[in-house]
Amino acid sequence: MSAVPATAFADEYRRFVAQLPGKVRSRYHPEYASWHRQASWNGRHFSRYPELIVHAATVDDIVATVKFAAQRQHRVSVRAGGHSYAGCFLQDNGILLDISALREIEVDPQRAVARIGPGVTGRQLTNALLPHGLAFPTGHGGDVGLSGFLLGGGLGINSTAWGPMSVFNIIGVDVVMADGSVRHASADAHPDLFWAARGGGPGLFFVVTGFYLRCHALPRAISNHIYGLPARALPQLIDAIDGHDWDPRLQIMLGMGRPQGENDPHALVLNVLAFGDSAADADAMQAALAKRLPPSLFTVLAALPQVSFEDIYRQSEAMLVSKNYRTDNVFTDRPQDAADILASHLPAMPAVAGMTLMIWRGRQALPDAAYSVSGRCFISTYLQWNEDADDERNRQWLARVYDRLAPLSTGSYVNEFDLEGRQARIARCYSAQSWERLQRLRRQYDAHAVFHALEGPGR
Repeated sequence: MSAVPATAFADEYRRFVAQLPGKVRSRYHPEYASWHRQASWNGRHFSRYPELIVHAATVDDIVATVKFAAQRQHRVSVRAGGHSYAGCFLQDNGILLDISALREIEVDPQRAVARIGPGVTGRQLTNALLPHGLAFPTGHGGDVGLSGFLLGGGLGINSTAWGPMSVFNIIGVDVVMADGSVRHASADAHPDLFWAARGGGPGLFFVVTGFYLRCHALPRAISNHIYGLPARALPQLIDAIDGHDWDPRLQIMLGMGRPQGENDPHALVLNVLAFGDSAADADAMQAALAKRLPPSLFTVLAALPQVSFEDIYRQSEAMLVSKNYRTDNVFTDRPQDAADILASHLPAMPAVAGMTLMIWRGRQALPDAAYSVSGRCFISTYLQWNEDADDERNRQWLARVYDRLAPLSTGSYVNEFDLEGRQARIARCYSAQSWERLQRLRRQYDAHAVFHALEGPGR
């Protein structure tokens, strides 16, 4: 689809801008640069520039923008929370449709269902649910927008028990299609659209303007135990974790940074959250895991008997200390082999503040949806640094590590996939059947390519 120069159709642009309660900025407006910069959650500079940025105030704004884009052959990309490591919503030419202002939350406590706008963050939903004794498996960062998080699958708080991915708690969506029509999709109405919304990821062929979410009873006790272990304990620790059928309410996360010496007693940090029905229940889950830790090799760094979702948010947010970020990931059923590869590469990791997480997931049965990848273990690396001059070193190191891990992979999580360096391999984030169906549905519902697609040639 060819882009339309900003100097053309001046009258049509003016009429389009005048009809919107929201605001529009073209590339030639003095405020465009700040809007472009603020679109990224961490203010990182991306050199991809849409012709127009639309800040929608209502669903009618979204409908008008999509219709205008279709008429004038502009492609549309959508930003909700903006928490994309790759800034994938920023694309050259076309229109960036920012829907972050749609932040309504409606809670039906009797049905344990919440209806939220696409701009709602995890922290906002959690705070709205707390008075009703309810919870939802949001992302681990409180300010992460729920729209992109859910559309990509959602590896969220306690999601192994409440899911097995957060996306499977979506019971309905309101959408705007490529022709500007408004539809409600669920298992019974427009099931193809419902299937795609549950994990289709960035670059879907419609705009989701509302999510209907199944919520859960807030756990009565959430405990957090943190252990430090030396690097040499890694093989034993992997065996202990992977060789047991854990309660899915136990969230087991192993953090690995750049080693600070051979004898660093905290080279590995094991963070274990237990979501119990009582304090005794949470304690029992924690004790079962502690018994399997390598004897005499671990140090208890913290044993918190009661934490909240807000505590989890703050812990995650405290880890984000830099300006530039890059990430990649795999699911795998071979965590020991993957750990060997990581151990050989971590000493050369260029980002001092970088971190690789291994998260136990267990064996999962997934419902039929666009989200369609799993593995017993999820591995994701989060590089962060401040100097732009270090971009290439970090890119190359991350690519080397995940090229080595690729043969062990059972798939990848699109929300933390390296969409800057590996967009051509985005199909790895879906089963072969789901990827093929997504492309078929795109051709059916967006035949004129109104929405920007993140497409790759194959797996």
